[in-house]
Amino acid sequence: MNARRAAPLPARLSRRHEQWLYATAGVLLASGLVWVVQHYFFAGSGEFGDGPSALQAWLLRIHGAAAMGFLIALGSLLPGHVVRGWRARKNHRSGVTVLTLSAVLIVSAYALYYISIEEARPWVSVVHWTVGAVAALCLPLHVRWGRGPKR
Repeated sequence: MNARRAAPLPARLSRRHEQWLYATAGVLLASGLVWVVQHYFFAGSGEFGDGPSALQAWLLRIHGAAAMGFLIALGSLLPGHVVRGWRARKNHRSGVTVLTLSAVLIVSAYALYYISIEEARPWVSVVHWTVGAVAALCLPLHVRWGRGPKR
């Protein structure tokens, strides 16, 4: 039996895949940045003291929904894009950086949502949004470096 191997697919994402990834990442970034600004600069004052603004709860809902979409997009990259990039040794360092930052964001988001140790919450929050800001800088660099020099 003569089994033919299919030609390996390129590591470049389809246009639709890129759009899904960038749209969810954009909503994550925007909702996260607005939450940080609201939380640290516009805390409301009520009859029981300072507290979160009314907008913060909605920002977290939007952020969580976008995170679910981003996790689907990220997971869909693993069997194709990540494996092919790793095997080709093309842009793999920045790819590993993006995946590592994503893993830290996933773990810290889980901790913020499910772990009820109130003393840990503030520092886990700072880790989460700081790593999110770094990831927002690293993802475009990974894409740019993967596309190579402009022609």
